[in-house]
Amino acid sequence: MSSTATLSTIIVNAYGKSGDGVAPHFKLLVDGQEVGEASTTSTSSKDYSFTTALEEGTAHTVQIVYDNDAVNSAYRDLYVQSITVNGHTLAATDATYSRYDDAATSANQAGQESMWWNGALTFSTPASYYGASTASSAGTATNSTSTATSIVVNAQGTAAGGKNAHFTLLVDGQKVGEGTVDADSKDFTFTTALDATSAHKVQVQYDNDAVVDGTDRNLQVNTITINGHAVEPTDSIVSYDRGALDGKDMIDGQSDMWWNGSLVVDADKSYFATPSASTSASTTAAQNVITVNAAASTAGGEGAHFTVLVDGKEIGEGTATDTAAKDFSFTTSLTQDAAHTVQVKYDNDAIVDGIDRNLYVKSISVDGKSVVATDESVSVHRDDNGTDIGATGNLYWNATLTAKLDAGYFDAAGSSTNDGSVGSTGSSSGNGTSDVSTGSSGGTPSVTVGNVTVSDPGMVESSGSIDGFLHTEGNQIVDESGNNVRLTGVNWFGGEGYNYVPSGLWADSYQNHVDSMKDLGFNVIRLTWSDDLFSSDAVTNGIDYSKNPDLAGLTRLEVYDKIIDYAGSVGMKVILDHHRNDGGAGTNEGGLWYTDNYSEADVIDHWQTLATRYAGNEAVIGADLHNEPSVSATWGDGNQATDWAAAAERIGNAIQSVNKDWLMIVEGTEWSSTLAGVQESPVEFDVPNKLVYSPHAYGQSVYNFSWLQDSNFPDNLPAQYDSMWGYIYKNNIAPILLGEFGGQMTSSAEQTWASSLIKYLNGDWNLDGTSDIASGDQGMSWTYWAWTPESGDVGGLLEDDYKTVDSTKMDIIKAGLASSTTTTVAGTEEAVFTVQLANAVTTTTTIDYATEDGTATAGSDYTAASGSLTFEPGETTKTVTVSIIGDNATEGTENFLLHLTSGNTLIGTATGTIMDHVA
Repeated sequence: MSSTATLSTIIVNAYGKSGDGVAPHFKLLVDGQEVGEASTTSTSSKDYSFTTALEEGTAHTVQIVYDNDAVNSAYRDLYVQSITVNGHTLAATDATYSRYDDAATSANQAGQESMWWNGALTFSTPASYYGASTASSAGTATNSTSTATSIVVNAQGTAAGGKNAHFTLLVDGQKVGEGTVDADSKDFTFTTALDATSAHKVQVQYDNDAVVDGTDRNLQVNTITINGHAVEPTDSIVSYDRGALDGKDMIDGQSDMWWNGSLVVDADKSYFATPSASTSASTTAAQNVITVNAAASTAGGEGAHFTVLVDGKEIGEGTATDTAAKDFSFTTSLTQDAAHTVQVKYDNDAIVDGIDRNLYVKSISVDGKSVVATDESVSVHRDDNGTDIGATGNLYWNATLTAKLDAGYFDAAGSSTNDGSVGSTGSSSGNGTSDVSTGSSGGTPSVTVGNVTVSDPGMVESSGSIDGFLHTEGNQIVDESGNNVRLTGVNWFGGEGYNYVPSGLWADSYQNHVDSMKDLGFNVIRLTWSDDLFSSDAVTNGIDYSKNPDLAGLTRLEVYDKIIDYAGSVGMKVILDHHRNDGGAGTNEGGLWYTDNYSEADVIDHWQTLATRYAGNEAVIGADLHNEPSVSATWGDGNQATDWAAAAERIGNAIQSVNKDWLMIVEGTEWSSTLAGVQESPVEFDVPNKLVYSPHAYGQSVYNFSWLQDSNFPDNLPAQYDSMWGYIYKNNIAPILLGEFGGQMTSSAEQTWASSLIKYLNGDWNLDGTSDIASGDQGMSWTYWAWTPESGDVGGLLEDDYKTVDSTKMDIIKAGLASSTTTTVAGTEEAVFTVQLANAVTTTTTIDYATEDGTATAGSDYTAASGSLTFEPGETTKTVTVSIIGDNATEGTENFLLHLTSGNTLIGTATGTIMDHVA
């Protein structure tokens, strides 16, 4: 009897952590034969789809082989979450794991998501996965029982830090779509093709939980409706997987999602049944050609890249490189006579050497039926904050343009009959038109200037950001406005070696890292460095320049400049921490503040270089003079070689000779666990009222200290910490900043320790739940160790994907975040106009610009702007930024004009549109 082979689709859901700029690579094998390969360039989970002909009714062995593991400047790792074979999903834990390294304990181990070594995940898939007609020629499952399924999520939420709650909808682990809620309950409708004869798992995954300035961002899911069947979050078929989506923290379903996690609906097949035995025209699938007409302004020699999705599924990608709009066409199989959502996701926005990369979408068409980007069916949401910027094709930020197209656009009679390839890279064809360009003949330059639409930012509560530089008064830290302030932040290590820049820049942009810290409610970053930072042979490693394009070509100190300036721009402060002398991990091996390679004089020279470099920069407010003196370091004994207290005075006074604004932060001895020596030998600096003492404290993950084993634990902790360093604050000698504390927080004992420590720092000195500090005073300051997860003994606040926040840790420490009074101020936004020359000039050319009132008024709605743009030979693009002033008044849509002139000739005009503020 001859066997029958049919096409099967295998989807690998995976992400990676790049090392040295190279992404993890894997091969997919079936029964030992290679089917395909892929590199996981994304740090977020992504589907990698493969199609192959396999014998039906037969079991097959599927393998994912990771083959380019490396450890140089940074680890390269592959993370496999699941595979889906013809619609059947298996988790990585359903496989066996064969490690291909010498340290492997056995040939085959239990399956796991994290592939930290070269090796193979092997899945034994049963014959039932391989039936007749399991895949279409395009490689997309087309089971004859598949029907269009409607899923409606009714949800709302509370915003924090100006950002609303965001969720992703998944079915059987596959992304269907996403949404960003606001304060009012709304329906979010998604359509996807599902097997009508099977049960399915529907998930609403909340992914941006945060507490910002005491305000908690939350998602509230009211109902999930599947094909008209309404499911309440509290129904018995719903569960809530809190935190990491690992099934380890499952509770009963509930409407309020106070943590990142997933509401899981285990819906049986009755929810997906077809309405009748006959197949109506509405469930007929046919091929459609979707065309995106788009242009771009390039930057750094790179065009604007975008991905096209239909109903949340990626169908292809393209890169626009021309200022003249061109067609990018994609073919996919869709249910006909049904509405679909088409999205264009712009994903590589950047400013390179002052030139802004932008994507300009003119229209989307389906089989020739076109909708322009400004149509009412179109909306655009910025990816960084979810802001709805209305119907526009001008994507000046990473953003997603969404066109909700009714059934009339999808007509089987008008379908394309090409080869049916799906997910191909968009090809450009034809000649589109760019934004209206005006200009005169002769010597007048021809320019393009695009219209800009922004939303009125409204009135906002000030973030309680700390004003200016700081000084001390007794045990309080005080800002330039005279407010007692509390520094509560996080340690961002990596700059001490071997990368010489903060960690995690291979996984995300520095802006996103800082924004995440800010969103979580932190107000300060302790930024580590070593003397090797200044070494001429030190190499900057660990940066993915596709995610951090503005860091390309910069020196190590220039990278620090960028991070510090950005932190300051969002209202965060920075403490510079001399973590080591020689590049490496942990404390100095000798325990002192100098080594054979770097003398105390070298340390002082480097500190003075930094103090001079950042003088006047209010983002940098302190110098942590040296990290964790230990082993042979002494306190106050007069031995110049070992007396850390005396050395701290010498180093601090040297810094103050060039910069008197910074706080001088002094750690204790014995890895800074104790500052008992301050009682007899306090530190004194030439500039008074700048001294802050900084102990470190760790829990059971680092060492099971005697006080953690005490029979009276945790009630013994206040007295223990009083004797080591708390007395400094309690006796009003100086402020305390607990520079490091942390743990894995996987045991109840360590969670108890951390919670008790937070209470103590807050001012609850006997752990009775009542503050013991005077009204108006702030508790002790702190910076948590650490931000990124590579710290071996305690891990980080970020999990291994460098995106997800460890909710267990954050839930403990957020009780100690600084609180602040808030005031209402006008929000700010920027309208950024891109001015593009039709051709590069050969001589220096100047174009003047000026704003003019339309229905918007300068001074109350926006800030008037005027000036000149100078184009050097070869330059073609400049930008003009106009500041928008927020208010909460209902004024309707307003506008102003931007005029471009050359001499006395008007050569271009653009409109800035201000949409009314939405509360």
